[in-house]
Amino acid sequence: MHQASVRMPQMGSSVHESTVVEWKKSVGDRVLKGDPLLSAESDKVEFEIESPANGVVKEILVVPDTTVPVGEVLAILETEEEISEEAQVAPQPSGPPKATEWVAPVAPIRREKPGPARSAAPPLRTAPPDTAVGSMLSPRVQRLAARHGIDPGALSRIPGTGAGGRLTARDLERFIAEGGEGEPPSVPLSFSPIARDTEETLESREPFNRLRRRIAENLTRSVREIPQVTTFLEIDMSRVAAWRDANKDEFRKTHESALTFTPFFALAIIAALRDPENARLNGACEEGTLIIKRYVNLGVAVDTPEGLMVPVLAGADGLGFADLALRLSDLSERARAGTLEPDEVRGGTITLTNFGASGAIFGNPIINPPEVAIVGAGAVAPRAVALPGGGVGVRPTMGLSITFDHRANDGMAAGRFAASIRAALEGMDLSQLEY
Repeated sequence: MHQASVRMPQMGSSVHESTVVEWKKSVGDRVLKGDPLLSAESDKVEFEIESPANGVVKEILVVPDTTVPVGEVLAILETEEEISEEAQVAPQPSGPPKATEWVAPVAPIRREKPGPARSAAPPLRTAPPDTAVGSMLSPRVQRLAARHGIDPGALSRIPGTGAGGRLTARDLERFIAEGGEGEPPSVPLSFSPIARDTEETLESREPFNRLRRRIAENLTRSVREIPQVTTFLEIDMSRVAAWRDANKDEFRKTHESALTFTPFFALAIIAALRDPENARLNGACEEGTLIIKRYVNLGVAVDTPEGLMVPVLAGADGLGFADLALRLSDLSERARAGTLEPDEVRGGTITLTNFGASGAIFGNPIINPPEVAIVGAGAVAPRAVALPGGGVGVRPTMGLSITFDHRANDGMAAGRFAASIRAALEGMDLSQLEY
């Protein structure tokens, strides 16, 4: 079987690597010459890589969100046509299918002479003017920063792992997941009316879509029918954060998935619910009866383009750490893509909502009826705390919120449950976490 390397045109002399954003074809798909195979992103532009010939995708070698240098093989295409070094298709005699290799459309990496040894932690970069910072950021990084309200001045102080220390989307996602916050963007003062499309358009109306209507109905029922109270406490996340930092790269390499804090929260909730004293927080309140459930179907609130959804991980209490992390990630991804099955949004026994992704420290979550409790996790971020034995130090901490149905439980029961979750997170035997 003939194999030929196909190299894309150089994307500028200063570009040395590209990131795979999304595959538009899967293994086994038949493609025609010119069909988009995947979207990729250089430091300055997002683009598509097209099929150079008719054929079938045999193998995909690089997963999305992977940054690759020049020469990296991305996929294998079986084709009856041979591709020359100039990526021109030429007719081939009949015979077995040929194979074509995809490589990253980037410029060659400059080989720099070895310099003096650097410290383990890269120094913070000096902030250039905002216009210079923006011109160095890829569209994906700019969109991600805008979504989380991080301005260019704050971005310039995040260590980058891209070419020349440039900030990549993965760097920014890591910064956000670890609870990092940039400086709030400066808002210029304006004493003129709010801009509008025409002089006549002073108001606009946006009818609720079907999902938004269901959300409104469910939340209205919740606050109307359930006397709910929220309790708050803080958790020292030092040990969990350190273990995650030490293992997240290997986890991604092994499972091709990011390691977030969510599976740790889920493990702590499950551990707390195994204590019979906390059993009344896991269940449903229906027609004046509390139904206590000794299994955990964990609902996880997910922010989707259409609105908030709560997919349910059935049998969460029977899963190991890696399975828990991967299945939670899969549910969240399919919720955002709109590909959940009907049964995957039913039957929850307790819900977890992570509002820390927005940077919020605490929140007041609303119960998802007929459940009787919801657990909210705030941002994991460095804060000044009182240390054992006196003194003050800075440690990564998290705000925990538990809203409970006061018909089914009292404040002391909810307080014990919150304390159990804190004990599980602060005292977790991390040596048992296998992946």
